[in-house]
Amino acid sequence: ALVELVERAGHTAVLVAHPDEAAEELARGTFDALVVNALWWRMEADAYAEWRDEWAYRTPGETRRAIATFVGAGGGLLANHTAPICFDDWPEWGDVVGAGWRWGISSHPPRGPVAARVVGDHPVVDGLPAEFTVMDEVYGDMQVRDDVEVLVVAKRTPDDADQPVIWAHRYGAGRVVFDGFGHDADTITHPVNGALLAAGLAYVLQEI
Repeated sequence: ALVELVERAGHTAVLVAHPDEAAEELARGTFDALVVNALWWRMEADAYAEWRDEWAYRTPGETRRAIATFVGAGGGLLANHTAPICFDDWPEWGDVVGAGWRWGISSHPPRGPVAARVVGDHPVVDGLPAEFTVMDEVYGDMQVRDDVEVLVVAKRTPDDADQPVIWAHRYGAGRVVFDGFGHDADTITHPVNGALLAAGLAYVLQEI
């Protein structure tokens, strides 16, 4: 769904399945933006023990340098849904994307209807309805960096504080947009969230 969104915007998309492969592509210097729709982390909690040997991931120095250099030098980053959970052995990733997951503190409820509210004035949300509903998860109590520009908020539960779910951010010369929605293709192709993702891509590519 994300590849189709990128291609509808008139760009060529190269889909890779592993962050180290993405870093190799970035190092070639032929791309203008990185879209992260991934969940690669150390899986240290007991709940993930049965998958750890096959799927646990630690971020090599080459991959860290390739991503940080790419964005810092002006490459765009569109980060989707689980992106802040990724690379949890690399603290600077939180600086790049704008937030990091805090194990034992951050949380999300089961997937369900989410009432989202636009709070920012920014090209990424220009023209969107002030409120919209998606079927997704709300990530909360992440370590959100102070310099992010919050564009959309939502609550995990009715009595929860507003959680930033979509923001714009700068890392060096690079533009970053994080969209916390995107648990599945239905959310990625949702009329409002799909338009938001398309605008986010245009923004990180400095087209708007």
